[in-house]
Amino acid sequence: MKPSIGLILIRAEWFDAVVALPQLVESVRADAQDIQSQLRQHFDLAGIWVVNSSESLQNACQGIRAVEVDLFILVFQVWAEDLYLLPLIRAIGDRPLAVWCFLPWQRLPEKISFIDVLRGSGPVGTFEGMGTLHNLGTSYLFTQGTPQDPRVVKDLSVAACAARVRRELQSARFGLLPSRNEQMQSTFVDEFRLLAELGPSVQVLSIGQLQRWAEQLSEADVSDYLTELKKDYPIHGVSDSTLAEAARTSLGMAHLAIDHKLDVLSYNDISAELHETLGMRPCLYPPLYERAGIQVGLEGDLGAATALFVLQRLTGSPILFSEFWFWDEAENVIIGGHAGPQNPAIAKPGQAWISHDYEFAQSDRTEGAHLQFVARPGRVTLMQLRGTPQGWQAIVANGEAIDTPPRLEGYPHAVIHLDASIDRFVRQVAEVGSTQHWIMAYGDVVKEVQAFCTLQGIPLLTIV
Repeated sequence: MKPSIGLILIRAEWFDAVVALPQLVESVRADAQDIQSQLRQHFDLAGIWVVNSSESLQNACQGIRAVEVDLFILVFQVWAEDLYLLPLIRAIGDRPLAVWCFLPWQRLPEKISFIDVLRGSGPVGTFEGMGTLHNLGTSYLFTQGTPQDPRVVKDLSVAACAARVRRELQSARFGLLPSRNEQMQSTFVDEFRLLAELGPSVQVLSIGQLQRWAEQLSEADVSDYLTELKKDYPIHGVSDSTLAEAARTSLGMAHLAIDHKLDVLSYNDISAELHETLGMRPCLYPPLYERAGIQVGLEGDLGAATALFVLQRLTGSPILFSEFWFWDEAENVIIGGHAGPQNPAIAKPGQAWISHDYEFAQSDRTEGAHLQFVARPGRVTLMQLRGTPQGWQAIVANGEAIDTPPRLEGYPHAVIHLDASIDRFVRQVAEVGSTQHWIMAYGDVVKEVQAFCTLQGIPLLTIV
């Protein structure tokens, strides 16, 4: 589905009412048609408004308030008074905005007629308007050029993609299993702040609900899942009885998430109550999560769950929830991963296996069952988001997950060759502070993350 946009073409009334030269009117009309034609190839135009008078401004504001779109694009087609901007910005409200400084030519003509001077006056209106937008405290993304310029299409596509994810985040449903604990308070994020500042609603779930879902599963459902597990994964150091119990609890947790129509399940896998009640932590990853489009975050970290949602929606990639344990400066590689139910689609096909739960086999009633793998090779984006006393802080970086045998024991993990040097990466993180939790996804969406953070008003450190 194409991102939906609202297009606002702005130009001074003077062009149509005072100059009104037929050649100019026709050129401006043709340019407007060209803009719309090019945009329709990439976006769903849910609304088009030409603002060039008080009456058209009023009509535009009414339409803008009523329409639901991912992104508004404000095009300074020719020079226009900035007096139009305040009513338009009020109509747009806090919805995402991109500003396009329109140019009619890719190459400037050797000699420019009076008609074309006026036709090409978009930069005059843009420079005037951008000061006013900043004075109004309006955040926006920017592009400039002709409708045929690939840069314009790329910039607007990035903006629309980020705007769509921002809109989806505002209606997302997160689950927190189990409820908050004292450790989580240090993140400065609770479900109330998340809802108020970023939009997702949080449903607090209990271990009792998980236990009930696991107990009510039919023997046939559990048996079918066990058959899949034994077919798909080598199993080492896990008894048949523990594997059956792990299959039931992991399947029950997936059904609990589906029952609550969650987008993300933020699962505190180190909860003492979880281990005391179940005798293990569910660490398998039923295919139900993939089929239902549910992502799983860990340690009940709602900031990380939000980064996970954003990065997955931008990339469509399976996600690895990570902590970075150590690095090798000579190789410029960093190794990270995390215990818990991690998506085996991160691994090469056929290269994941099931082991006991290294962390809790000594203290739980059972040895547990845990998926293990190393991430397959490919270009990756790393992102984190943490709450601070003043607001939010995001970090994004690029790297390459390298093709390697497993480098460590006990955890699903990735070995990543960073684009930046290890020293630069660590020092830049130190400048803004961080949480230990990072989200990894395949693909390069740094520009999209930058656009999302601009639209959301989140300070972002980009490490290159």
